[in-house]
Amino acid sequence: MPRWQVRPGHELLARTTYPLFWLLNRPSMAWFGRAAYDFALRCNGIAINFRGRHGLSAAEEAFLARIAPEIGDGTVLDVGANTGAYAVALRRLAPLARILAFEPHPATRAVLEERLAGTGVEIQAAALGDTRGRARLFDFATADGSTQASLSRDSVALYEEEVVEHAVAATTLDHFLDANGIGTVAFLKVDTEGHDLHVLRGARESIARQRFRVIQFEFIGANIATGVTMRDFFDALPGYRIARLCLNGSEMPLDPYGVKRCEIFVNHNLIARPV
Repeated sequence: MPRWQVRPGHELLARTTYPLFWLLNRPSMAWFGRAAYDFALRCNGIAINFRGRHGLSAAEEAFLARIAPEIGDGTVLDVGANTGAYAVALRRLAPLARILAFEPHPATRAVLEERLAGTGVEIQAAALGDTRGRARLFDFATADGSTQASLSRDSVALYEEEVVEHAVAATTLDHFLDANGIGTVAFLKVDTEGHDLHVLRGARESIARQRFRVIQFEFIGANIATGVTMRDFFDALPGYRIARLCLNGSEMPLDPYGVKRCEIFVNHNLIARPV
């Protein structure tokens, strides 16, 4: 049966539950609807921003602890390293791994370099995207060096109209890996505030060759400003299975793609693995 056709079981469920929703779907019950919606989001790994004990979210820390044996002494790319909380966690959990942290913001990178001094983490100044050359990095005018800095002006302006920009060097993952003789990447983490899709598009050849064993990326409210949908990520990751990160560090598969389950513009982390 084609996906667009209503299945008999769904039709029966709709008829059975109609009286319940007739009672609940009204303005006077909006408080219940909002509470139920928030509850359902968190049950599905969305907006689970509970703090962990080591500077990351609880879900990320549980996930990293679970995949640390997979990383072993492999290569890890931390794209959008900010001030280093993720790199510090990776170094603690995977002490033998080669970790490369990418942070183009000059002020933030200075903090990163100081924090990671002596850890063996290799810091890269370039921004990653789908083009090479020069790029403009944007941040809040009132809080330059924030965690929201992005190569997308619209992503930053979504939260504050006054922005500042920095000229930065830019490259692609495909070029960087080839230029540095890196074959397989055990773990690729991407957190670039609405620019994640461009980072993955700059890794087309590597994705086609399945050079990344595990990929973590974000889908956030800033994707509204950039016009990026989850469908775009499915298209950018052929041969990979996408899952949503759960609070206990496990992975909830999102395939097959469906608008109702996938296109939710609320912060959550996604994990992609080769099929």
